[in-house]
Amino acid sequence: MGAAGYVEELLGVRGCELIGSATKVDCGRRLQQFDLRYRGPVPASCPECGGTLHSHGARTVDVVSTPHLGIPTRLEIGFPRMRCPECGYVWRPAIGGVDAGHRMTEAAYADIAQRSLRLTFREVAEEYPLSHVTVKNVFEDYVRENASRLRFKVPAFLGIDEKNLKRVGMVTVITDLEHRTVFDMVPGRTQSDLDAYFSSLEGLERVRWVSSDMYRPFWRSIAKYTPNATWVIDHFHVVRGANEALDAVRKGLQGALDRKGRLELKKGLAYALRKRTRDLSPYEASALRALREDPSYSTLMTAYDLKEDFFGIYDDHPSSREEAEAAFDAWIREIPDGREFDPFRALARTVQNHREFIFNYWECPSRISNGYTECANRLINETDMRGRGYSFETLRARTLYRRQNLDRIIASNGLTIGPRIDAPGPLFVTEPDREDEAVDEFIDPRSGVKVDATTGEVL
Repeated sequence: MGAAGYVEELLGVRGCELIGSATKVDCGRRLQQFDLRYRGPVPASCPECGGTLHSHGARTVDVVSTPHLGIPTRLEIGFPRMRCPECGYVWRPAIGGVDAGHRMTEAAYADIAQRSLRLTFREVAEEYPLSHVTVKNVFEDYVRENASRLRFKVPAFLGIDEKNLKRVGMVTVITDLEHRTVFDMVPGRTQSDLDAYFSSLEGLERVRWVSSDMYRPFWRSIAKYTPNATWVIDHFHVVRGANEALDAVRKGLQGALDRKGRLELKKGLAYALRKRTRDLSPYEASALRALREDPSYSTLMTAYDLKEDFFGIYDDHPSSREEAEAAFDAWIREIPDGREFDPFRALARTVQNHREFIFNYWECPSRISNGYTECANRLINETDMRGRGYSFETLRARTLYRRQNLDRIIASNGLTIGPRIDAPGPLFVTEPDREDEAVDEFIDPRSGVKVDATTGEVL
């Protein structure tokens, strides 16, 4: 292998030869430096006007490279300059394998982005002669520049939900329900935000089923941009309405009780009333039986039975839409007269207003549920809280690509799938406390936690 081939193999730089190397100490850190000289072609005529180029001196540029033997590495590359006296054009070589805009090798640029998915910016900076702020900026630049190629396969089963994140605002989270993976995150949740995203997304004809809550902009975007998809309102959002109606009845009854009764009903039995009958502990089951025997709680226990019957629409009729709709119509007729049961009548009206999309649940070949998207939302929220101040781009990239090889995603041309979230815990590591390093920081008023003011990493 020649000298140029050795430099390309070792350092990823083309058209240069190695003229020296040394190990130095820079700002208290050990640093490996390689001195290179450009040996590529030099033009004789001006590409602008065709005039003759003349030597215009030599320059050197410092370029960050990938770590060599675990040591932060920098290249010092010398190159000639040529100038045209006719038009003033100055030529300098474009060195192969070097990202001139970031003054680092292309391999280092990609490696920093890849490491930043799982390591903190500070930990990555320990491997490079860079500050953690520069690492953060490089990471965001890489993701932004490759946004059109860092994409996943459009799924057949799509889940959509929104999440309100501190400092970031409303975010729409989109998941692949078939593979239980995160597909994308979109800033905002308004109709214009959703239209701007879906109108630019290719492959939506592959989507067959979409699950979300009853938020109308979701439905409008689904109807407009996914022509082959059927919208299913997530059944967890539907049955949650029954528990909310029961809570409303309970709170209305508490006002008629003495202080002891209010506390017992609010703190002692509220949780048990929300549980399914089959999930009650022996103590909770006994407590509810005692309420049934007390005439003053007959309204509350009727509301509890209405809640259980509403859940039963899904549980007792798992395979027949016709039976489920008939059970819902029968449930409406069971609601007693009286203003205290108005919350259940409101629930019935909500179901009637979205009836087609709610009962599409029984048409799906696989029992589609948006519960996984809700789980992903909770993990994203935990990650956001651990890294207060992260930009949306950083949070999105570290969520979507956290277990991915970025080069492989780009090479797959949109044929791979996103990261599976199958365990609780933060999506990525945040900053440890560093007492030996002075950084700008602020105190988060919600928790008193110290936060790096520039990168958002928790200190």
